[in-house]
Amino acid sequence: MLFAVLVSPALTSSSEHSLVVHHIVHWLMVVAGAVMGYQLRGLRPLLDPRAVASAGLCAALIWHLPPLLSWAEGHPIAHVFAHATLVIGGGAMGWAVPKLGAGAKAALFIAGTVVMWPLVLAELGGAFVYSGYPGQAASAGVVELMAMPVAWLALAFWGPIHLLFSQPVALLMVQALLAVLTVLAWAAAI
Repeated sequence: MLFAVLVSPALTSSSEHSLVVHHIVHWLMVVAGAVMGYQLRGLRPLLDPRAVASAGLCAALIWHLPPLLSWAEGHPIAHVFAHATLVIGGGAMGWAVPKLGAGAKAALFIAGTVVMWPLVLAELGGAFVYSGYPGQAASAGVVELMAMPVAWLALAFWGPIHLLFSQPVALLMVQALLAVLTVLAWAAAI
């Protein structure tokens, strides 16, 4: 959460003018939530991990839909809610994905792909316009197209990634890297 809170203001001025930066900020919020959720993976709520992962995926993807993004752009409280759901959605996936079997991970991957591919293709083809970012949908589509394989690789190689993050030194190094990137982004925005 701290990472998302620090990164968002650092990139706010850039994200107000660039849909690409705006999408990257949203992606960073999901990643920050996932890191937090992963650290809480030992908690045992009464919910089924498949349901939690699905809800997390929905929370992370729903704000990519142009009408909802346009609504959030025009209403500051809705935008704060969008950012909160991105972090919470990432947290839900970070908590649930380690508990899922291969079939459930594949279903999560397919569900995300079914939602994102049409959006990316529509953005690339100029089928819709983000009201606050005229003419930028195609460039945002390219960024999302590049981000999708990263998510696929994380799911495909979750076993080794899980082992890496099980090591306190590795987890500390990743958190330190995220903190350094946050400070650099914040300094660049000043």
